[in-house]
Amino acid sequence: MDNQKPAQKTIIITEQFKKPLEISGLLLNLDPRKQVGFYVEAVVVKDPKQPQSISKQPLLDRVAIKGLKPTPYVVQGILKQLTGIAAKHEQEKWQQRYQEEGITTADQETWVRHKMYHYFYNSLLQVKPFASHLKWYYETTDEMLSTTKVVRPGSISNYSPVVSIKLFRTPADVLRMLVQVNINENLYPLTDFKRHGFLLRHKNEFFMLRPEDAVLTEQYPEGFCDIPAAEEQAFLQTQVPLLEQQYVVDRTLLQQLETIAVVPQCRIHLSELNGSFLMIRTRWQYGDFELENATAPTEEINLPDGRYNIVKDLNAEKEALDFIQSQHKKFSQQNNGYFYLPFADAEKSQWFVKFYRKLNDRNMPVYGMESMQHFRYNANRPEIKFTQKGNSIDWFDLTVHISYGDQTITLAELQKALQNKQHFLLLKDGTLGEIPEEWQAQFGLLLQMGEIEKDKLRLSKLHWTLTEDLVKNGQLTVQNNIETSRQKWERLHQQASSFTVPSGIRATLRDYQQAGFAWFCMLDEMQWGGCLADDMGLGKTLQTISFLQHVHDKYPGETHLVICPTSLMYNWENELKKFAPELRYFIYHGSDRKSADWKNYDIIISSYGSVRNDIETIKQFTFGYIVLDESQVIKNPSSLVAAAMMQLQSRNRLILSGTPIQNNTFDLYAQMQFTNPGLLGSHHFFKTTFAVPVDKYGDTEKTQQLRKLIYPFLLRRTKEQVAKDLPAKTEITLWCEMGEEQRKVYDEIKNYYREHLLDRIQQEGMGKNTILVLEGLTRLRQVCNSPKLLNGGNNDHTHESVKLEELLREIENNTGRHKALVFSQFTGMLQLIANAMKERNIPFLYLDGSTKATDRQALVEQFQSDENLPVFLISLKAGGVGLTLTAADYVYLVDPWWNPAAEQQAIDRTHRIGQQNKVFAYKMICKDSVEEKILALQQRKKALAEELITEDTGFVKNMTAEDVDFLFS
Repeated sequence: MDNQKPAQKTIIITEQFKKPLEISGLLLNLDPRKQVGFYVEAVVVKDPKQPQSISKQPLLDRVAIKGLKPTPYVVQGILKQLTGIAAKHEQEKWQQRYQEEGITTADQETWVRHKMYHYFYNSLLQVKPFASHLKWYYETTDEMLSTTKVVRPGSISNYSPVVSIKLFRTPADVLRMLVQVNINENLYPLTDFKRHGFLLRHKNEFFMLRPEDAVLTEQYPEGFCDIPAAEEQAFLQTQVPLLEQQYVVDRTLLQQLETIAVVPQCRIHLSELNGSFLMIRTRWQYGDFELENATAPTEEINLPDGRYNIVKDLNAEKEALDFIQSQHKKFSQQNNGYFYLPFADAEKSQWFVKFYRKLNDRNMPVYGMESMQHFRYNANRPEIKFTQKGNSIDWFDLTVHISYGDQTITLAELQKALQNKQHFLLLKDGTLGEIPEEWQAQFGLLLQMGEIEKDKLRLSKLHWTLTEDLVKNGQLTVQNNIETSRQKWERLHQQASSFTVPSGIRATLRDYQQAGFAWFCMLDEMQWGGCLADDMGLGKTLQTISFLQHVHDKYPGETHLVICPTSLMYNWENELKKFAPELRYFIYHGSDRKSADWKNYDIIISSYGSVRNDIETIKQFTFGYIVLDESQVIKNPSSLVAAAMMQLQSRNRLILSGTPIQNNTFDLYAQMQFTNPGLLGSHHFFKTTFAVPVDKYGDTEKTQQLRKLIYPFLLRRTKEQVAKDLPAKTEITLWCEMGEEQRKVYDEIKNYYREHLLDRIQQEGMGKNTILVLEGLTRLRQVCNSPKLLNGGNNDHTHESVKLEELLREIENNTGRHKALVFSQFTGMLQLIANAMKERNIPFLYLDGSTKATDRQALVEQFQSDENLPVFLISLKAGGVGLTLTAADYVYLVDPWWNPAAEQQAIDRTHRIGQQNKVFAYKMICKDSVEEKILALQQRKKALAEELITEDTGFVKNMTAEDVDFLFS
């Protein structure tokens, strides 16, 4: 008996009454054991001062409710649905439904509770309009005396709470997600409330959460959640977007405070006051923000996309204000933050015209003239005419004439007005000339890209595309019978068929590859660089090699430089051997690289790392062409590798990339700056004019302008566009070169087995040592994947893994519009890949031998239907057969083995009936490793390799001692 809990007492705590009064009401029994956290009972309180005076009775029928007067008849029926008995029946109904329908999306308790939330919520929602006519009480456990229950008067609020999320960092720099509740436009943390299912209680008032909001609050019983540092990126990139689909998520405090400290531009805003005065107000442009006159040295602005601290330049603002104040004697006494003049004074001696000219000279744009009623408008529609008289090697001049009837303006005036987005100009005769709205789109970029001197606009020949619309609209006159860049480019297009593939190329180019080769030749004629941005697998390397053979024949004696990721160097070597055997090449790479006499070679192949490290030496040599493969490597213009590439000397430059834009438009800048310096203007100009408007605001006009600027210099074809020219399946070898640490582990394993194996085989023969040979080969293959796979991962070997790095690079580059299957024979490697993909927030599915048979088809269907799952990691044995995964069109074989049939079965998971796309299959092979030798051995034993060998030992048993010596050499 001593262990029994003391009996609970009930205490009535209510308002003081002048005299005992019997009160009938409804009791919210806040019972946490119930599915929804409460149920409703009838209660009669005879004397609030006496605890024993409370009388409860269940709402079994309407007789018990009659005492709750005045109560609408319909409400009485609804109240019965909120009783404990009704809740029990409803709960049993949903439990039975759960069993009958075989629900698997959630456990039974959670699923039933959500159904009960909706049932109780909808019932109480119907009572809510009448809640103020009913007397409410609630019963809960006393906070001080856990054995005592108390009853207090309560109320159900008419306000509907709205849940939102706030993200911020704690003083300990931990990312915290706080759940907030908005009630009547006031924000409260969830911790300010007691929760009873979907009811929130603050003091004695109850608020009804939506059922889905109640589910969210269940997940965070403390009202907040701290995110571990290792999980931050995944949380921000995956969880937060999901939350934002239902809730307002305030990230303001997460955003770094960006300081803007620049010299402000003074902007003049004009208006009219009482039809009698000209009003002149000043505003200050700090970056993207236009602010009032300074009242404090700094101003903080919080926007959904960032936080900004504007540092005011008080001296610059004062200097500009002093200048304006000095322009009229009446301004000296005006210190209200604005200036004003009677119209008569503004017009006297053309003061307004002179004032406007001075503002223009100081680059102070004027706004608001469209709202002016007193001043006259020029009725003439403006005309603008361009004349081109000659060419230089690098630039051309346009003479520009702009007129409003007999009134003319300078090119500089128009440029300033368009840059500042002004709609009117003040002409010399005092009239207001309207700037046509379409002029901003037609001439804005043209005037920004050129250099202005009086009435002439000087443009780089790279910017000839900006004059195309002038030609179409008849606004450009070309004199002296010169051939413009546009005319030459059009002529070359008409003669494209004359660019024939050199006889030294041992390949037949497909139609689109022939077109790509001709495009390279046209660029060479124009002396422009360019970017070939074809989809991966369309033969960018072959097109480029064909062109390099062309320039080798056209410009004898030149040496060309190809720079690529290390993994692609040997692909270039093999392609050169295969397609252009006459070209002499040299690979400049490795820790013991030596600078041979490069003039003796046609092509130098090197890696980005080698060129970056040896830039001081390499930049002394002038190449014919420099080709950057996978040029997105230099997308960050401030990186060391980008800086090194810019220092190289050459006659012309080309870049190759299936993904020149990976994250945002700014990725394009450094790459195009490499091929055609100056094409996109300065770093700051490109960012503010194109990158920010396009990426941040989705500005379609800027997108079109950028396309117009770069289209001659960028050629892109997708697989879909050239599908008829493609084979159904393309197999490609992706060469990988191990780093020093990985190579060291590989050599140790190789040397160990070589020493132990060859003597034993010589003494005992192959038969008795088959298992040992297989063991050695397996370990070498594991090291090629990652040294961490040795001994089941229980080792202290390096984390270095060239295949993991290259695979992730491939996936990040190619899974924008495509899906990929990744196969490995080693589940340990799949798990390393999975962990790396989690760190990079790449969604994926996983299947290996441990995956239940019942789950396999569900995973397949999920991959086939969900566009947000781009990658499927599959062990070769578990998923090499029996699956149809036609949603994928890329296949990566991380560790190819000697059984080509098994590899083809893996590829055929996607290359099968139902596949609408061309399939690209990549074998990842470590250079100078057992993997490369296995490929060679396959060719030696082609007949055996073509047989379906189901056991690894089948291949080993057919090896000779010479084969083993070759593999472990």
